[in-house]
Amino acid sequence: MLTYTVNWQPFNPAVPVPYVIAIIELEEQRDLRLAANIVDCEPDSVYSGMPVEVRLERQHAGDEVAYVPVFVPISA
Repeated sequence: MLTYTVNWQPFNPAVPVPYVIAIIELEEQRDLRLAANIVDCEPDSVYSGMPVEVRLERQHAGDEVAYVPVFVPISA
């Protein structure tokens, strides 16, 4: 993970605050960066350079189902 911010604004009622939005730099392609959520950890435990791995989270939008990439800390 390159950098991050912790959001305290409740923009979406389905997403409880606080939540972490990060810029992820993929190890497989260092020049590719994407914005995604960091999940399954306390926001105050997140730090720049923290190793993370992808997880696909199933989400519903009406009758449609989508899989959204989120990232979780890699356990040492």
